[in-house]
Amino acid sequence: MVGQRAYDWMYRHWAPWDSVGVRSELRALLDSGEVSPQTHPRSIDLGCGTGANVVFLAEQGYDAYGVDFSEVALDKARRRAADAGVLEKATFVNGDLTAGAVAGLDGRFDLLTDFGTLDDLRPAGRRAMALLAAALARPGGVMLFWCFYKAAKDLPWMSFRGPSKVAPAVEPGEEQDLFGEHFDLRPGPDTGTDIARCFVMTRR
Repeated sequence: MVGQRAYDWMYRHWAPWDSVGVRSELRALLDSGEVSPQTHPRSIDLGCGTGANVVFLAEQGYDAYGVDFSEVALDKARRRAADAGVLEKATFVNGDLTAGAVAGLDGRFDLLTDFGTLDDLRPAGRRAMALLAAALARPGGVMLFWCFYKAAKDLPWMSFRGPSKVAPAVEPGEEQDLFGEHFDLRPGPDTGTDIARCFVMTRR
């Protein structure tokens, strides 16, 4: 896992994923009608970066939270929310998603999202984050989980465009090992690439 200082530097200068904006998979989930501000009013983006998904959810009427360990990213997220006029609906919290708990988060959430945070962690961190997600999700809550997804043996040694043996993806079946005790998993919206998968998980 890249350290906090490295992420702060990237968010100051150039974070390649930051240009993606609101994720198409999140739009697809909302368009499906499975979740809505009426049925799943409290949302949280785990590893929210500069807040594109949080602001989008706030604009849709969600009570939207975002967590990230880069204060540089969170400063940009708050400015984004202010520019969009949704500061009253968007809350940003600095926290470590592998720490077991995050100060400043009260209650449980109806909609959780992760776009590429867990798969950036080492095995112990992945398990810690999965347990935190289970603790944050209310029974019946939905989590949209996006990750790079490929067996390590099939990855190149090094890549600047995706996972590699140095920065591995989620192994096929690992999602069940991480989340299966607390969530029911099914395939989610199409990611448009063969090196990433999306899962929709319902908290039991």
